[in-house]
Amino acid sequence: MTKRYREPTYDWWIREEGLPVYSGYGVTDVRTLELGPWERLGGRGAFIQLEGMEGLTGMYVVEIPPGGELNAERHLYEELLYVLSGRGATVVWNGPGQGPEGAHSFEWEAGALFAPPLNTWHRLHNASGVEPARFLAVTNAPLVMDVFHSPEFVFGCDHVFTDRYAGQDGYFKVGERKRRPDGNVQWDTNFIPNVPGASIDPLERKGAGLHLTHYEMAGNIVVGHMAEWPMGRYHKAHYHSGGAILLTLRSRGYTLLWPQPAGIRPYESGHGDAVVKVDWQVGSVYSPPSGWFHQHFNTGPEPARQLALRYGSHRYGVRFSDIQQGAGVYVSVKEGGSLIEYEDEDPEIRRLFTAECAKNGVEARVG
Repeated sequence: MTKRYREPTYDWWIREEGLPVYSGYGVTDVRTLELGPWERLGGRGAFIQLEGMEGLTGMYVVEIPPGGELNAERHLYEELLYVLSGRGATVVWNGPGQGPEGAHSFEWEAGALFAPPLNTWHRLHNASGVEPARFLAVTNAPLVMDVFHSPEFVFGCDHVFTDRYAGQDGYFKVGERKRRPDGNVQWDTNFIPNVPGASIDPLERKGAGLHLTHYEMAGNIVVGHMAEWPMGRYHKAHYHSGGAILLTLRSRGYTLLWPQPAGIRPYESGHGDAVVKVDWQVGSVYSPPSGWFHQHFNTGPEPARQLALRYGSHRYGVRFSDIQQGAGVYVSVKEGGSLIEYEDEDPEIRRLFTAECAKNGVEARVG
């Protein structure tokens, strides 16, 4: 296939892979997407290209057949893998070959999150002889491929990043949490066995009843957080850099997104037509565009839980991510941050939420 003039290398590469590509502001359920045969990796797969990813992050779904395994691979981009269904194991090693002596393996099942260290060889195996195993993967492959213009180099470089992984024992054990100087809790771990069931720490600065825990894995700059908030409640609106991907793990509801020029009260200022509504349920993914306000509303019958996969490491600075949000997503826009406090939000926001909750027989609780 011929590369088009000025076409980003990543876009050309995913066309070359020949898989289905899903686009839009969100995808309703990644667990049920139709997949195609993936010759390079093995199994079946599909790419997802959402509006808010903006060439900063990549995303794909891959499925391993019962009793099967994917081809071993290594690559110069970071990758976070969330297990949507199934159970199995991953083998990781440095250096050449197909799993030399000294390789480490760990088991996983649905709900697990992990990150193969940068440029390590890794192979995923489905332990079930009956059911397929399905993953959601989030990467920074678009940035890396667009810089080098060479998929062959991205997948063929033999450099070993021993500062990230040197084959040490216990690397894939569950790590420890710590409270950062800013008051947020950070989980430094290379493996989370059950994200839907993991405990999450209270953090109400972004919303009433909100719990939120940050995590960092494998020395990556692609990191994230887990969030949960009660039924009948919603987050405060905020914005940040593009590339963030949100996966719903529990309940149902919707997210409103709008560009900053529409103001902090888009309906009141006559810009309601700029607001985009994305409905979500378990298995939905969506991605707010760079600098767009967005606000998450739980209208379902249980607490909502969300897994965020994004930039924003607190170990390693990422300039394009840090500069976008100014003083931060926990600081009011009136004080230089990117957060809209409840008392400053558009009254129509609350009216719409109350009406949506009523449709589901849920009592709206705000503030």
